[in-house]
Amino acid sequence: YILIRNKFANQKSLLVTADFRSDLKTEEAIDRVMVENEKEAALQNEKLRFQQTVIFLVGFIVFCLVVAMFFIIKALKLKKESVTLLNEKNQRLSQQQQELLSLQSVITEQRTNVEKANIEMYQSINYAKHIQQAVMSSPEDVKNVFPDSFVYYLPKDIVSGDFYYVTRNSGYDIMVIADCTGHGVPGGFLTMFCITAVRDRLSKYYDSKEINTAEILSKLRSFIIASLAEKNDNDDTFEFSDGMDITLVVFNKAKTKINFSLANHNLYVFHDGEIERFKGDRMPVGRHPKQNEDYVMQTCDLKEGDMIYFCSDGIQDQIGGPLEQKFMTKRLQKMLGDIAPLDLSEQYQTALKTITEWKASQEQFDDQTLIGLRI
Repeated sequence: YILIRNKFANQKSLLVTADFRSDLKTEEAIDRVMVENEKEAALQNEKLRFQQTVIFLVGFIVFCLVVAMFFIIKALKLKKESVTLLNEKNQRLSQQQQELLSLQSVITEQRTNVEKANIEMYQSINYAKHIQQAVMSSPEDVKNVFPDSFVYYLPKDIVSGDFYYVTRNSGYDIMVIADCTGHGVPGGFLTMFCITAVRDRLSKYYDSKEINTAEILSKLRSFIIASLAEKNDNDDTFEFSDGMDITLVVFNKAKTKINFSLANHNLYVFHDGEIERFKGDRMPVGRHPKQNEDYVMQTCDLKEGDMIYFCSDGIQDQIGGPLEQKFMTKRLQKMLGDIAPLDLSEQYQTALKTITEWKASQEQFDDQTLIGLRI
């Protein structure tokens, strides 16, 4: 029994041991499989991560390429637009350049025409100046009648609105200085008319033993009003005061006495060491509110060495000096009194210097005339 029991116990033990060994082998196999599965899973995960990385990189690169292409296409489009705009601008500039060249050609032609017209006008005005000078007296004419004299005559423009005229008849020497309305070409035209009127009127007194200067001015006024005013009553451009301011002086042959009439002028006489101003009538020879009033004839006795000065208002009205004001009558009278004792050439130079320094850089305001005669 014991032997059989031990035998069965040994067999049972062997079976248990065999089962244990079988179970152990199975677990080892399972472990090996699991390890292999884990390795394969890790490998698959690694491959997956690599694929994901590759996909991400490829996607990023594609995205960058797409963005780059977008900006490249946009830049090319902008460049194309810029080129188009530049071409349009160049085309406009070229067109404008052509227009400018055409305009420059027109301007050049117009400038040439203007310069030609200016030259022709300048030549015409210069010719008018020669005609004016031929009609009015010259410094030589003044010296022929009054040897000890000077003439300061400075037109503002080429032709002048001032004129002077000297003549003599059988018994008298006559001196006239006048300032016509305006200066330049308008004044020049008016001087031609007024010189002609003065010469014609004085010629009627050639053989007269007496000359009434006030009567002459009245007749000149009537003639000017009849010739200018009535023909221009309906002309809005006609100036009411067109005419002239004038000094008319008649010397007897001995030059010991003068009769004179002044229209808006002053006459200066230096005698006995003093300068005296004779005031004229405050009205011109022409249309004026006082045109029905008579002019006054004044007289003055003279002696050897006396100085007589005739002048228009161009000097006294000249702007200048440190305060940029008019020269004025008072300053003119003082200047004449200062230069009167000098010889005539020095008087001229001193007067010229004084007036020039006063004017300085200022524009000449009007025609200027100053004539000095020594008895």
